Amino acid sequence: MNKTEDEVVRLTAECLTRYWKRDYTFIFSHCAPQIVWISARQDEYLLTLDEVRENLETNCAVIPSCHLQHAEFQVAASCSELYVITGKYLVTTDPEEKFFLSAQQRCTFVWENTGNGLQISHIHISNPIGELKIAEDEAFPDTMGKMASHYMKEEILRLTSDRKLSVCDVNGSLIFLQLSDVMFISALGKETVFRTLTDCIFAKNSIKELAQQTQDCFVMTHRSYLVNPQYITAIRRYAITMQDGTELLVPRKKYDEIRRQILSV
Repeated sequence: MNKTEDEVVRLTAECLTRYWKRDYTFIFSHCAPQIVWISARQDEYLLTLDEVRENLETNCAVIPSCHLQHAEFQVAASCSELYVITGKYLVTTDPEEKFFLSAQQRCTFVWENTGNGLQISHIHISNPIGELKIAEDEAFPDTMGKMASHYMKEEILRLTSDRKLSVCDVNGSLIFLQLSDVMFISALGKETVFRTLTDCIFAKNSIKELAQQTQDCFVMTHRSYLVNPQYITAIRRYAITMQDGTELLVPRKKYDEIRRQILSV
């Protein structure tokens, strides 16, 4: 690539990076007066600079702060005054956001070398069909999409892998359990049972006490259950299936709320 081609590739990456940090001013400052913007949403077929500005302002006010991963950009075609840049990347929410999303996008930017410098005359951004589809009663990995499900499990593992929970067993001894090994916790009267893939551990701690200690990485799907989403293989009305095949009932009235909690842990 020559120097100008290197620059338009850099500018394309910078435009998208700043946009997903909710800063639309950089990309807008490089838009040509005559621009066409076509994007993934149905209404994002924009033919004027004013429409582009309004769309950017609206989007940046509501989108979560994200970063690009595995980004690849290349010059698809070029001449002395025109440069076509194509790319693909993964948009992933930043850790401080209250929910997570990991989605593929592809893009095409057409840059013109004008008297005012390099300007964008065309942008086309798309998502693979159905990647973010959420259908009623789908199995959990399908609902989230394979990539988002994988990302969710990585995040939960990161949160729990180094954490241990101190509990009092039925003999009165203090024991330490690795949170990432716990599939779910169930109430047994005033006591609790910790279920892993290979064992059951009985403890004197109450389910209410444990809910407070694990609220950032476990979900209370029922007043008697605390569930580690890492081990959920399916969620449907009105039950959750765990990795070992155990089915845990979900209250009908709280199903929608609990489903949202699981998707946002």
